[in-house]
Amino acid sequence: MAATHHTVATSTLATTCDHRPTSVPVRWHIPTGTPTGLVWLQHGFARTADHLRVLASSYTDSGLLVAATSLDAISVSGCGVAVNATDNTEFIRDPSLTFAHGNRPPSAVERSLAAAARTTGRLAPTVPDSLLLSGHSAGGEFALTAADAVRTADPADYRRLRGLMLFDPVNSFLGNNFHNSARELGEAGLRIRVIASQPSLSNTFGHGVRWIVQTTRQDFLGVALTTGIHIDVEGDSTDLISGHRTAAYYPGGSYYTLLLSSGTVTTLPVR
Repeated sequence: MAATHHTVATSTLATTCDHRPTSVPVRWHIPTGTPTGLVWLQHGFARTADHLRVLASSYTDSGLLVAATSLDAISVSGCGVAVNATDNTEFIRDPSLTFAHGNRPPSAVERSLAAAARTTGRLAPTVPDSLLLSGHSAGGEFALTAADAVRTADPADYRRLRGLMLFDPVNSFLGNNFHNSARELGEAGLRIRVIASQPSLSNTFGHGVRWIVQTTRQDFLGVALTTGIHIDVEGDSTDLISGHRTAAYYPGGSYYTLLLSSGTVTTLPVR
């Protein structure tokens, strides 16, 4: 396995929630050399930035600076990543523009990065001009909505946006942000790449991916995996490594049963 050459540190990012100042936890993955781009990475429903640390490390080991934010899954005031009692469009807009302005000193992104770097005893790198938005599951909808917010706010900021990298994106239970943003970004020609898993309850049976296919009509959108499950993108940072037991991976669970029936695994004997 290749050595990991980057620093991981945490801080917060100043933003607003329900028209009030708040702060969002950020796990920064900082490359050793000069970063070639900034990735804003958003987890999905009932997850945290910690569940995507393997993915974030992969980005960073390729020379990218990663800001992985952790948001509430459920919010009464519309400040969550997936289930919101009110529309969360305004909440998404503020951090979207904050990241879009991140290369304009002094910015909230720079302050957050500097605070994280100080805890490791190193200097923070310069925030790159290039910006990529990336999200898993409901975080995919968050990334789509964030990109569309940047598109409508400032042409200069939108030119910083190099594209979207979405991992099995899922539309949330309320609102039309996923549908509207995918359509508008498709018409605007933003580069969107998708890695999708097979349809299941976890990804609303692939509805979000099908919508992106219908609306963006790019020459190459991405790939659909023929095996695996919705959270495979988490790799070794999924629940099992975090100390939790995911029933699907054990005898009697759906994924384990699939592996057995396909002949991929057999159960080790217990003596």
